[in-house]
Amino acid sequence: MDLKADSEDMDYKQPAPIEVFATRSTLHGISHMFTYERKYVKRSLWIVFFMASLGVLVMVCVDRVQFYFAYPHVTKLDEVAASMIVFPAVTFCNLNSFRFSQVTPNDLYHAGDFLALLNG
Repeated sequence: MDLKADSEDMDYKQPAPIEVFATRSTLHGISHMFTYERKYVKRSLWIVFFMASLGVLVMVCVDRVQFYFAYPHVTKLDEVAASMIVFPAVTFCNLNSFRFSQVTPNDLYHAGDFLALLNG
């Protein structure tokens, strides 16, 4: 029994660490680029498409950063002159929240239309 020969066979059957990482990774496409199978056409197509999409991503990011640092702005004002504006005499601003758990059927009957709680 040769233990050294058995350990060499076990080392040969183990995949490369990058292949193990690629098969367990959730990064889309990386498992197809570093696969156990030796389909070179499929792997090279995945590498080309992955690099192309990575290039487009970098190009768009650079374009957006350059656009941001260009500080583009547009200011447009439309002024309308009004001789007289009518304001209400009294304005009520209630900052308390309306508790629907405290609403009674009588409240809904009398104030439901004003509060848009009734379909009518």
